[in-house]
Amino acid sequence: MKKFITIEEARKILFASLNVLESENINITEALGRIASEDIFTSINMPNFRKSPFDGYTLRSTRIVHASYDYPVELTVDGIIAAGQFPESIKADGVYKIMTGGLVPDGYDCVVKKEDTDKGDEIVKIYKAHTTGENVISIGEDVKLGDKVIEQGTVITPGIVAMLTSIGYDFIQVYKKPSVALLTTGDEIIELGQELGIGQIYNSNRYALEAYLTDLKTKVRYYGIAKDDLEELKAKLHRALLENDLVITTGGVSVGDFDHIGELYELLGIEKLFWGVQMKPGTPLLAGRWQDKLVISLPGSPAASLVAFEIIAAPVIRKLKGQKKYLKTKHTGKMIVDFKRKRDMPRILRVIVEDGEKGYEVRLSGKQNAGVLHSLIDYNALAVIGKSDECLKKGDLVDFYFNYEAGC
Repeated sequence: MKKFITIEEARKILFASLNVLESENINITEALGRIASEDIFTSINMPNFRKSPFDGYTLRSTRIVHASYDYPVELTVDGIIAAGQFPESIKADGVYKIMTGGLVPDGYDCVVKKEDTDKGDEIVKIYKAHTTGENVISIGEDVKLGDKVIEQGTVITPGIVAMLTSIGYDFIQVYKKPSVALLTTGDEIIELGQELGIGQIYNSNRYALEAYLTDLKTKVRYYGIAKDDLEELKAKLHRALLENDLVITTGGVSVGDFDHIGELYELLGIEKLFWGVQMKPGTPLLAGRWQDKLVISLPGSPAASLVAFEIIAAPVIRKLKGQKKYLKTKHTGKMIVDFKRKRDMPRILRVIVEDGEKGYEVRLSGKQNAGVLHSLIDYNALAVIGKSDECLKKGDLVDFYFNYEAGC
């Protein structure tokens, strides 16, 4: 078992130890947030006919080569083409009022906007010359038959739903949702609705992590609070291992007399992959492998638990889901406040990032202690600050990762 490894090493070990889940075929109405398990190609051209992008008049451009506002071309309107409809007969060289989405007839090579005419119904004056193809959406202009429209590992967004349904997909192949077990530990922890006694705390880790896991589109199974009793812990964790794809525990991973999680790994035959990650908060993180499943044991301090989840566990879950982009994009910004602490290991700061005149500006969202939750209310990013004997000063550049990122 490795000890006190870097964030990058921890992720690498976990990534190498997981197997992406199998796929399933689901209705497109249930696909939002799921991950495409295969490349998706279009079997039709989109659009599959030439059409007008707006209301106007369609005709041959040769008829209006000299049109201008001073010398408009006056033409007879031969009919109307509405979206989804088409006249029974079309003149070879006529003029038709056409609605947005209407089919442009063969031989007609332009559409004149209503704004470039007098909007006439029977006779229309056209004030502008047009060229061949002007204002006509061509066949396959969006996507052509056989084009790849979605790559394997892509998160399905509302825009992707629009694209897929426009080319006729009502069912798609996606990776199955991971089933993630959540187990909290500690004699001092009580559930909501109970009266808070001396030395007790509410189980905020449970609800915060359930929210994180729900946001990651996983199936969350909660196994309750396991008291600091080895047999109770063993029974709950063993059941969680049998019933889920991944197990998350909180608490019991430090070096106290009642921190039993490490001992529990040995009793259940969980291979310890590493203990301790070079980051604050979240240092005493333990991870292991049981058969083909991972166990990630987070520290119990509330902020430490949530930060460690975001830095270590969340990328693992994204990769387990088959997500192509499972690591967030690193950005750089300038500190506009001091952080007056030396760092014996990398620090993960809860920060607020805003657009400044010369780029991103970064400030602390509040106190950074492992047990402080108030700084999680307004933060929109985590900044990763390297080990240093110098304090972080206003004007220093820092790397950070936004909480939410498209496709991740």
